[in-house]
Amino acid sequence: QETELRKQMFYDPTLDPVFKKIFDNKSTLINFLNAFLRLENDRRITEVEQIRRTVKLKKAGGGDSIGRFDIHARTADGRFVNIEMQRIDHDDFLDRIELYSSLLTINAKITMDSEVSKDQFKEHPYLMPTVYSIWLCNFEVPFCNGYREDLGLFRYSDLGDKRALPIYAKKRYIVIDITRFVPAKGNELEQQWLEIFKNAPKARRIPANVADEIRDVYERLLVKNSTRDFLKKVVGSMTDKREYWAGLATARRRAEAEGFAKGEAKGLAKGLAKGLAKGLAKGEKKSAKMVKFLQKNGVSPKLLAAALAL
Repeated sequence: QETELRKQMFYDPTLDPVFKKIFDNKSTLINFLNAFLRLENDRRITEVEQIRRTVKLKKAGGGDSIGRFDIHARTADGRFVNIEMQRIDHDDFLDRIELYSSLLTINAKITMDSEVSKDQFKEHPYLMPTVYSIWLCNFEVPFCNGYREDLGLFRYSDLGDKRALPIYAKKRYIVIDITRFVPAKGNELEQQWLEIFKNAPKARRIPANVADEIRDVYERLLVKNSTRDFLKKVVGSMTDKREYWAGLATARRRAEAEGFAKGEAKGLAKGLAKGLAKGLAKGEKKSAKMVKFLQKNGVSPKLLAAALAL
């Protein structure tokens, strides 16, 4: 694998150590967030700090379990962000998104409350920070209609209304399906970022006419510029057996469910066709007997034709 990796021009940015290396650079993280959150004017992020990635969870049977964010950051104006790179589909994917978002929210609330005075907390004990959960997925996400879905808290009564706005804007989810991305007109910087995640592993050169920040990312992804230790770390991430087997199990279960559904539908269709043919044949046989009976009992051909038409 190391030999094959050295033949590439760029690292695959969806691999865990590569993904984290990209965002070690603060200005890169700011650029990414402004692009994907589509922030403009005074809402744009100008300063950000990365905070610890690990979160402790209590196990049901006692003891602690460790949850890990890929990228966990806080903006200068108090917004909290989690960015996750997901290479393989898993069961309960939506639950995982919500779990991570909940962890992000609780951590953000604890941090925010620790920085206000007792009087401020007493006046607004339930005040919550703004949190953003961004998921980059290198597999086909079932609920994505396009390459990007923005999720939030909406009213059921607003379903179908294109002008509908979330009733709670402090919690936002952005799910990106990299496999569905096709370059098009739109948010130019977001498009350039997505081209990195989709095309870098097979690219042979840095694309022309990209923003300076994007060019810098490509340059840091160059395999020839990395250390041997980092190369080994990347190779190790390519053979993550836990991720592989979890993804394989999910794929197998979904394939079985899809196969069962198709088989059931095919069986029903075949059974319906067979039953319909049998019923028609039986009905025609009964009709023929009825016609003969009516003819024998003097029913006129005109009245018989009218009866059959009915």
